[in-house]
Amino acid sequence: MADIKQDLYGLEYSDSFSLQGIQEAEVNLNLTPAPPPSATITGVVTDGTDPIPNATVKLFDSTGTPFQHTLTDAAGQYTLNDVIPGSYTISAVAEGYLLSAPVGVAVNTGDTTQVNLTCTAEATLALGAVAGMVTVTGTGVPLAGAKVTLTNALREVVATTYTVADGEFVFYDVADGVYTMTVSADGYLTAGPVLATVAGGSIVNLRVAMTQDVRTYNGTVSGVVQDQKGMAVADCFVGLYQVTGTGETRTETLVAVTKTNTQGMYLFGGVVAGQYLVKAKLEQ
Repeated sequence: MADIKQDLYGLEYSDSFSLQGIQEAEVNLNLTPAPPPSATITGVVTDGTDPIPNATVKLFDSTGTPFQHTLTDAAGQYTLNDVIPGSYTISAVAEGYLLSAPVGVAVNTGDTTQVNLTCTAEATLALGAVAGMVTVTGTGVPLAGAKVTLTNALREVVATTYTVADGEFVFYDVADGVYTMTVSADGYLTAGPVLATVAGGSIVNLRVAMTQDVRTYNGTVSGVVQDQKGMAVADCFVGLYQVTGTGETRTETLVAVTKTNTQGMYLFGGVVAGQYLVKAKLEQ
């Protein structure tokens, strides 16, 4: 059997050059040592008894950085070629199975190392999910803190969650069935019911737009009016002024009035977004 030749130095090349007539060309090259012959890792992925086809097998280097991956064949067999000698961990996962515990492996130049892996079946991974995003109608701005409720065909609430900062929500481990989803949030009209059908462990993605409730999507302004002695001033005029413009164009417009109660307290409701100030006075 003939010896298999291995590179001592890797292939190096020069920049292209032109040569005309009787010109002389000098081309010098610096060779660098070729990388050592690679190793091979092979093995079988099973559930403890039977092989698992189409499982993803992933190799991580000593720092935990992904290095290489492959899929098992119909017999659960995998092979990772061209592995640089060193220390690694290797794990496998397949649909319906949990990620296997990482196995440490050290390979040397030219070695073929056998590493078998075991994945554990997880029944909940065969279940479905309902996910999506809630935004504000007409703007597309994500709405955080909205309450999302999932109800089954028997009109039973099976899960609730809240949207996060980017408006996203997700329900997982959802059994096959027909569901309705409603979304509520302070200052917005309730959205839904939205239909979501989970079949065969499918994933349903939904996008829901919430419309502001003009009757409740507003603020309040309240406070207490006192005299110089800190005593409450009852029956005092209080005016709410909306401020527009700046500098010479600044305008203060009276938009609402009220009076203080016997404790000197006042309250303006239904205040829409804007810039305001409050003024108060009491006549004899």
